[in-house]
Amino acid sequence: MTIAMLIKDRKGVAAVEFALFTALFFAIILAALDFGSFFIQRSRAGEAISAASISAFDHRDSVPFATLPELVRQYGRFPAGSGLVVDIRCNGTSGCANGEARQCACLGTNGFQVANSCGSPCSGTGMTTGSTAGYYLTIESRSAFRPVLMPRSLLPDTISEKATVRLQ
Repeated sequence: MTIAMLIKDRKGVAAVEFALFTALFFAIILAALDFGSFFIQRSRAGEAISAASISAFDHRDSVPFATLPELVRQYGRFPAGSGLVVDIRCNGTSGCANGEARQCACLGTNGFQVANSCGSPCSGTGMTTGSTAGYYLTIESRSAFRPVLMPRSLLPDTISEKATVRLQ
């Protein structure tokens, strides 16, 4: 068979086209699965943070601060050892308290500012007019995300969610 005859021969073209389209189809499906799994994992983390903050608000007089990270893990259905990190902060610091030990603060655009007493008016730069001092709980979670096909520049490698709720 000469080269000219091979160029004109159309046998097997459909099989080659099918193989190319199948490979392209699976690459597109894997990319869609990467995006889908990212948004599902981020949604689960957001729901878990929201549920834990609602639980803390429901028990605002005696918040079980030590068990909140475990609640986030359970609400989000994150398996043990999944790399989920949960930070609990009150008024911008890591020390949280119940009852009389609480020191209220004003929440502004520049972060938290310590106030004289709970319910006192907040004033100063970055404060909302008419706002009052309170005790704020912030729950933040971080978990690693590893895409299957997509480059790491398209999707972040860490999923972070945060919620702040006023307890007092």
